Amino acid sequence: MLTRDAVELFAAAFVASVFGSMVGLGGGFIFVPILRLFLGFAPAEAAGTSLVLIVANSASSVATYLWHRRVHLKIGLIVALGGLPTSVLGAILALHIPPRLFDWILAAILVAVAVDMFLNAERRLAGRPEHHHVHRIKGMSYRAAFGLGLVIGLFSSLFGLGGGIVLVPSLLYFSELPAHAISATSQFAILLTSPVGLITHAVQHDVVFSNAIPLVLGGLLGGPIGARLSLRLKSPQLLIAVAVSLAIAAVSLIWRHL
Repeated sequence: MLTRDAVELFAAAFVASVFGSMVGLGGGFIFVPILRLFLGFAPAEAAGTSLVLIVANSASSVATYLWHRRVHLKIGLIVALGGLPTSVLGAILALHIPPRLFDWILAAILVAVAVDMFLNAERRLAGRPEHHHVHRIKGMSYRAAFGLGLVIGLFSSLFGLGGGIVLVPSLLYFSELPAHAISATSQFAILLTSPVGLITHAVQHDVVFSNAIPLVLGGLLGGPIGARLSLRLKSPQLLIAVAVSLAIAAVSLIWRHL
């Protein structure tokens, strides 16, 4: 028999997964504030438990993106390669960061990215290709992709966000990929890096495995839906969805400490 907590966790995971895969952020930017604000999870527990959802979410949505050939495989693989070692480091640092500092840093990151997207969305999309042959686009230098991966891995495990919070804006600003390919490539890189952070958190006993089943189910069911919605939205709509979602998550974290 399902408990009320399990149903609520499933609903939250499902909504976070749909929206997270739709914009390529992995759902953690919605789910981590829920764990911090409403369930009282410590930073490391929130990050580790959120990665359970992110792994399930990214696995299900990437299958859809690969089928539609939206993933830039080379960029995704190189980003993931850079993110593997720092995923371990981020999980270790999560044990030592004070809760207030955790929330304020995360909120500041969300606000900065959201404001920049609101102000510069049209300029960033100017001349951006929208064709389906993603593999033919140069994208960005592989050295830059590897360096970006180092940052992605750290943020993924430290905050439980999966890394999309950094990867999506970076690909938007510094690559020629169309918006839909950015979401898809971000989810692909997240799928490759987030399991390393999850395993590290699990070794540190940060993951609340009693919540794993509703989180996995919510992630698996919500991922493909969000990926398909992403394919139906036009690029400006997708960017507005990213910016609004980031702003909402940031406000909720700041409100906690006022």
